[in-house]
Amino acid sequence: MKRLLAALVLCSTFALAQTPPRADLEQAWLDPAGRGSLLTGNGLTLEQLQFRVGAGLTYTYGNLRSPDESGPLLRDRLGVQLFGAVGLLDWLELGASLPIYAYQGGSSTLGLQSAGIGNPWLHAKFQLLGESAPVALSVGLGVGIPVGTAAAQGNGGIEVAPRVQIGKVFSTFQLGGEVGFMYRPTVDYAALTGIASDKVGSAVWVAGTVTGVNTSGPRGEFTVRGTIPVTGARVGVEGQLGVRWPVGPVELFASAGPGLGGEPNTPVVRAYLGLAYANVAMTQPPCVEGREYDLATCPELDRDGDGVLNGVDQAPLVAEDKDTFQDEDGVPDLDNDADGVPDTDDACRDTRGVKANKGCPDVDTDKDLIVDRLDTCPAVAEDKDGFQDEDGCPEADNDGDGVLDGKDQCPLVAGTARDQGCPPKDTDADGVVDSEDNCPTEAGVKDNSGCPAAKKQLVVITGDKLKILDRVYFDTGKASIQKRSNALLDNVAQVLATHGEIKLVQIEGHTDNSGNAEKNKKLSQERADAVKTYLVKKTVEAARLRAVGFGAEKPAQPNDTPAGRDANRRVEFNIVTE
Repeated sequence: MKRLLAALVLCSTFALAQTPPRADLEQAWLDPAGRGSLLTGNGLTLEQLQFRVGAGLTYTYGNLRSPDESGPLLRDRLGVQLFGAVGLLDWLELGASLPIYAYQGGSSTLGLQSAGIGNPWLHAKFQLLGESAPVALSVGLGVGIPVGTAAAQGNGGIEVAPRVQIGKVFSTFQLGGEVGFMYRPTVDYAALTGIASDKVGSAVWVAGTVTGVNTSGPRGEFTVRGTIPVTGARVGVEGQLGVRWPVGPVELFASAGPGLGGEPNTPVVRAYLGLAYANVAMTQPPCVEGREYDLATCPELDRDGDGVLNGVDQAPLVAEDKDTFQDEDGVPDLDNDADGVPDTDDACRDTRGVKANKGCPDVDTDKDLIVDRLDTCPAVAEDKDGFQDEDGCPEADNDGDGVLDGKDQCPLVAGTARDQGCPPKDTDADGVVDSEDNCPTEAGVKDNSGCPAAKKQLVVITGDKLKILDRVYFDTGKASIQKRSNALLDNVAQVLATHGEIKLVQIEGHTDNSGNAEKNKKLSQERADAVKTYLVKKTVEAARLRAVGFGAEKPAQPNDTPAGRDANRRVEFNIVTE
């Protein structure tokens, strides 16, 4: 019996010498996107058109080892791992990696050569929950293409690795976790190692990471990864301690750590050294108040909370509070009576007044609600039953159209306030009165708001609003306006430019009732402000625009259906009349 077993071992050894077993030995890869740590994601994908490419010098010691005293079959392995990833959509990321080995040292029975190409991998990741959710969540799929060279232990069969990632970004650090399953053909190394369980094949892996968050300078990270083979081999654990340092668009990185257990395929030591290039800083969190961020990168935020944005605040880290003078420069000024007038300019510095009256209180002698400094008739009150305007003097309205004679361009003919007291006009004789005509001096058609059919109109002037025939589109969860809304907002600006009689438009932002009510209201205000900013850039006077965010307080439809919630996410332009 002993002779038979010896013969079988000799035969198997001879066969192995002829054709050594080949298996893809890699069980950890540099994450192409690098949103979490170097090796483990945080549930987030690259946003649309963001990309990251790089190369990492890799070294492992002690692959294909056994728990006995014999040395590893693959002692040293040195190579380069090329990688790249791109965001096709805000929720879809594609990546690839290619290992190239320049040196391999160990047992001659493996037929090692000095160089070779490992199996390339293709990756796809789909983001299910973004950073605005309680946690970020994504699912991914990696596919290993069996084209690696035999010298690099390339596997002869296809490899598939689905995985799930979860994570959370905080102000100074982020957490990430990953669980996945690696399917690959099983390769038996027992004849070489003498251990029956020494097989390389399919496995489950679990990983977790904690990573620093900096806007500049180095950041550290620590990752632990456990591999659970389904082939009967031993469970292994690897730890990696790394550092990443951005230098402009280039990021330098290094990472190293030990491997425990996991024979035969978990190395004793694994190390990386490399660099990556990205068109967005992977180490920089988004511009969100409450997190650490670079002031120059986020000019639209307000770090000190004084109402003056970082981009114009001359003291962005020192708030102008209610006990100091608050103006447009963001720098605190001494103002003892807190009336908005600094003591150096305040004629009544111990008594709260108004800026227009040099810091002194206003007086209204005739009690007509027009202060004396603005009242042309300070001793004669405007009758509350008559027409009351800003000059403080009683005035008549001869034609009874509600427009005071002093402002009525047709004081003896009843008209409308929108037409300065005159009857509605139709200058271009196209059947659409000027006050409702988007092109009042150019004949058009009624169905196109009085403009020629070739000038498609997306805005209709009604009695109390500018009704838009499309909607304003924003990036999901943000106040950034999408380019497809430019034509609509340009049309709004053109209508306001044509109709100077519209003195004030209230831009209202609305949301549905999904999520946190306070965050919804804040987002709706930011979106209304973004629309106002866009229109001002299109030469609409800022004084004619008022931006208000209502959140979910004024639904247009019930929020109990998807269609209703979609209708409630809107921007409205309401005309404010005296």
